[in-house]
Amino acid sequence: MKEARIRGDIINNDIKWIYDWLEWESTCPNDIKSVIDMLDPGEELRVIVNSGGGDVYAGQEIYTLLRKCENAVAEIDSMAGSAAGVAAMGAGRVLISPVGMIMIHNVTGSGYTSGDYHLYEKRAKALKELNAALARAYAEKSGRSVEEILKIMDRETWLTANQAIEMGFADETMAAGMQVTNSYEGLRLTEEIRLRVIKEKEEADRKERLKNEILGDLELYGV
Repeated sequence: MKEARIRGDIINNDIKWIYDWLEWESTCPNDIKSVIDMLDPGEELRVIVNSGGGDVYAGQEIYTLLRKCENAVAEIDSMAGSAAGVAAMGAGRVLISPVGMIMIHNVTGSGYTSGDYHLYEKRAKALKELNAALARAYAEKSGRSVEEILKIMDRETWLTANQAIEMGFADETMAAGMQVTNSYEGLRLTEEIRLRVIKEKEEADRKERLKNEILGDLELYGV
């Protein structure tokens, strides 16, 4: 058995290095894929989930990776919110801590949008289509209709372990004695922080290059 973790913000692969630089917990699709690629034939994959969610597309990608994995089991330690809940639904079996929760809500946009009503209608349509796509993941897991799931998403629903099992989003509770940590949080990475980290890394890279050049010169002169 091998273990993967869905912790902190769910993010796309391209900004994973920023979270690592800041030493923030995060999960990108490549984190999960790297573990799946190491599985032996028939070996079980345990996915420990404790995340408030994050990037929708990254969550969908993780869902698909787990969906394709033959022996994936998700264990919800504490929170499987939003995109993290969707990702967990890709596992063949979903276990949940007695104090764990699943949070389901509508997809939300971010950033400033400028344009006429045609653009806003286009954005609204895209969000509705994303809602329907995520609802299908919950519907397939639970056996409930997409329409019912969309209503649950529309009112931002928080499910306890018992409720999640009753509704079919989880299969059973985990054994007693599991450690439960952390809580629901939104994305920590803002545009301001992203730009600052990029600048810091560029400066660190520049200093590293300068150091290597100096060391190279010293070797050249036998110092």
